Formats: sequence, structure tokens, C-alpha cells
Amino acid sequence: MISVITIAKNEEKTIERTILSVINQSAINEIEYIVIDGKSSDKTLEIINKYKSKISKIISEPDFGIYNAMNKGIKAANGKYILFLNAGDELFCNKTIEKILPKLNCDLVFGDILIRDKNGKDSTIEYDFIDDFELFYKSLPHPCTFIKKECFLKLDLYDETKKIMSDWQWFLKYFKSGGKYSYIKTPVAIFYLGGISTSKKFKKLQKQERKEILNNFYSKKKQILYKIILKITKKNSVLKQIKKLLTKIGILEIYENYYNN
Repeated sequence: MISVITIAKNEEKTIERTILSVINQSAINEIEYIVIDGKSSDKTLEIINKYKSKISKIISEPDFGIYNAMNKGIKAANGKYILFLNAGDELFCNKTIEKILPKLNCDLVFGDILIRDKNGKDSTIEYDFIDDFELFYKSLPHPCTFIKKECFLKLDLYDETKKIMSDWQWFLKYFKSGGKYSYIKTPVAIFYLGGISTSKKFKKLQKQERKEILNNFYSKKKQILYKIILKITKKNSVLKQIKKLLTKIGILEIYENYYNN
């Protein structure tokens, strides 16, 4: 069973499309759907309750931020895997879970995500591989990542002192601890731009948290190396080819071993 967890607070304009994308899944019998509402003051809870007969658990109470709410969802989940699909986002199609279920063969499994801007323009981001360098400058998006619940029990829940970047921090902890992954070349979810992670208001805090996390997981020398690689490569396709070449001939491994000494 997969526990799909939706976090919402004052999302009356977007929560319904998220709920419908879950309860209309062809594999709905394989889904435990949990909705965490942060005691919304608008009609969010009213809309959630409209579908309560098809939602496994509804928790509506004040929280201390998005990661506090996400941790509540993890604790309440009974599924083997957890997928976070927060208010406003939606599963790619009605057969998404049905297609993914047979391919859940690792502690962490992810697919592609479709990004939709405010004008309705779509672009697909493919995460065909993730390693130390990739994680230096980007994170896996929650809406397309299935995580075994037991991984949270081993590595702990999300750090609630972080307001924006705790998910990236958790993924770094997972991979730095030797965690494995499996990639599925299929779109899993549609992510709508405009949430907390894309708001200008939070850019300063995002930068501050990012710096703190980088310093915890990467040495100063390694940060310099990776920043140089990022600076001289602008397009993702070029970046990936250079990274693969450096990995193939062992240069990055030599640098990494040196920096870890």
C-alpha cells in the first residue's frame, strides 16, 4: 500500500484538484490517502470534508510549519511507501499509481515531474540519475518520489527547524548514508509553480538554509570544485555530459577521495 499525504493550509482554490487526482486513481484500493490541514481559516477544510468518505484520514489542527505537518503525515501513515502530494499539485494521470506499483523495488523510487507555470505552460524535468554532485545543486521533488516509511524511522523525520529546505537536507542524509534509489522514466506528478519554495518572499531564508546544509554535508574544497563545474556549464545537457565524463575517467572520484581525507 502507498500512503499519499497531502499538506494544506488555506488552499481553497487548489485543494480540490489535488484530492480529485488521488481519489480518481484506478488503483485507489492500493492507496491510503491522508490529508493534513493546518487549521485553515478559509473553505479548505470544507472542501476536504466534501470528499471525506474517500479519504482515509483527515487531521485538522494548528501546525508549526510545513515540515511539522509532513511529519504528522508520516507518523499517521500505514503504507509501505509514502508519497507527498501537497495542495495544488496533482498526480499526472488516473493510472499513475497503477503504473508505479509494480516498479517499487527500492527504498527510494522516483520518476519525472511536469512543471506547470501560471500561464499553463508545461516543461518536464527528468531525474535520470542522482549522485553527490547532482544533490549539491538540486533536490528530488516530493511529488514524484516514493519513500519507504522505514527510511524515516532509520534516518529520523524532517528537521522542523528548517522552513524551506528540510526535504533537500533529508535526501542528502539518505544518500550520504549509502541509500540506494531506482528511477522510473515516467511522469508521476504535475507541480504548479507558486508555492513556498518558489515565492520571492522566502528566497533569503532559502539561501540561508541552503548555506547551512551545504556546510554540513560538503567540505569547503568540494563546494569550490562543484561551483566551478556549475559556473562553466550552463545547460543541463552539457552539465550531465561533463559530469558523466568526469565520473567515467575517475577525476571526480579522485577529488572526492582527496577532499574527504
